[in-house]
Amino acid sequence: MACKKEKEDNPAVTIATNVGKTAPLSDCITLEGYYMSKDIDEKAEWLREHGDSVCECTLKEAILRDHKVVEPLSNLRGKYVITWRELKPIIDTYKYKYYLNVEYADEKIIGVKRVDNYLSDDDGVYYRFSAALINFLAEEYVKDENSEFQFSFATIDNSVNRVVVIQVNGNPSGGQSANATPYYDYSTDPRMIDEFPTLHVPL
Repeated sequence: MACKKEKEDNPAVTIATNVGKTAPLSDCITLEGYYMSKDIDEKAEWLREHGDSVCECTLKEAILRDHKVVEPLSNLRGKYVITWRELKPIIDTYKYKYYLNVEYADEKIIGVKRVDNYLSDDDGVYYRFSAALINFLAEEYVKDENSEFQFSFATIDNSVNRVVVIQVNGNPSGGQSANATPYYDYSTDPRMIDEFPTLHVPL
């Protein structure tokens, strides 16, 4: 409904496509193909091929809804803080061409870097977030380039699996607390969590 209303109010609204051009809002697509994909590999491939063509408001609504942590959160530790000024050039404006990989050692997060794929050939546990998620969080909470993205290890809803959660402090220099914003992490789709308990979903 939000996308439809936006189209009616402003027919000239355009979105970025994966070939670097623009398309009328009427040409953008839904996430139906993503949700119909049967596993993480198919979902990641669908997003790589079609993610840039999804209607902007549809994508933002789905991402912020599905990644918002609504269950009890505990065991926060290993926090890593990076400003939007530092993070923006790493992730840039790509949606699903690149992902943000969380680097860690033992119980501490030590940095983030851009990687080509959502899935990894490594056997170890890894934590990756889409560029779309990072940029939509910036749209929602960032006030200026000094705004902070805080990455922390945590457990959710008494799970035995460690995850990485993100919280954004939009105005730390103005005395705002990060607690003014919610935590974000994985999709709450239980099928994905049961099958791949250490992975986020690629949305």
